[in-house]
Amino acid sequence: MTSVFFGFLHLYGPQFWSSILASYPKSVIIPWGTFIISQVGFWFWVSLLAVLDLCQFPKSFWRYKIQPLKVPTWEWYRKALWVVLQNQFLVALPSSFLLWKLMDLRGNPVGMELPTVWDLSKELIGFLVVEELGFYYGHRLFHHPKLYKRIHKKHHLYTAPIGIAAIYCHPIEHFVCNLCPLALGPVLMKSHILTLWLWITVGQTNAINSHCGFHLPLFPSPLAHDYHHEVFNKNFGPLGVLDWLHDTAGSREMAAEKKQRELAATTQAQTNVQAVVPDSSKPNVKEV
Repeated sequence: MTSVFFGFLHLYGPQFWSSILASYPKSVIIPWGTFIISQVGFWFWVSLLAVLDLCQFPKSFWRYKIQPLKVPTWEWYRKALWVVLQNQFLVALPSSFLLWKLMDLRGNPVGMELPTVWDLSKELIGFLVVEELGFYYGHRLFHHPKLYKRIHKKHHLYTAPIGIAAIYCHPIEHFVCNLCPLALGPVLMKSHILTLWLWITVGQTNAINSHCGFHLPLFPSPLAHDYHHEVFNKNFGPLGVLDWLHDTAGSREMAAEKKQRELAATTQAQTNVQAVVPDSSKPNVKEV
């Protein structure tokens, strides 16, 4: 995806970008461009996954299903659709205008000079740090008992998640956990708007993949977040660094191993107790 993006910039970028700048003001390019890019990317992947979920086509891909006993239905999609559209038009669209103001204050994000691979490489580190910190701690916050029932419980309706459920959540959660960590890095790094659009596309694709319910070839593994939806108290972060630091990392394999260790320890304890308890069938007296 990144190579395609920079390949396009190298071949057609200057002419394309100059025509955009000549046709639209920043007040249109930043908020509306960001919203359109996110919409196209989101519904492209969700539509492909809907065909896989609902039509089971191609059938051969179902061997990659993580929880094969839980088969998505039209009802799952219908329930998610209305909430997702509300989050996109009532939360994400207004937020894109806030993003325009913040990026404009930090510098000129729509300059004629196009971003380079080196620019992205430098800024990507900052993006990843902000995303990991913002999403992990925001996510942990919404798992607090006082907030979970009121806000985050909605997102955990899908214990076997589907792609569209990536933003099936309370609007406050969508703003705090999904939008802010993704957009704050480019704002702080004074990134070009094209870099922001690439980062949004990558981040959004990763979020959909994390919820898709399939461990598809050539895609990052979604097992960690899928497991989070199953057990709720493991794998809060997108990268896993803070999960490792706070001992909240987990997997089905780790859970099975822990269960086996606990069973072995219980069995050993029972054996030890039986070894020290005297046999009541024999008289407790010494023979003279």
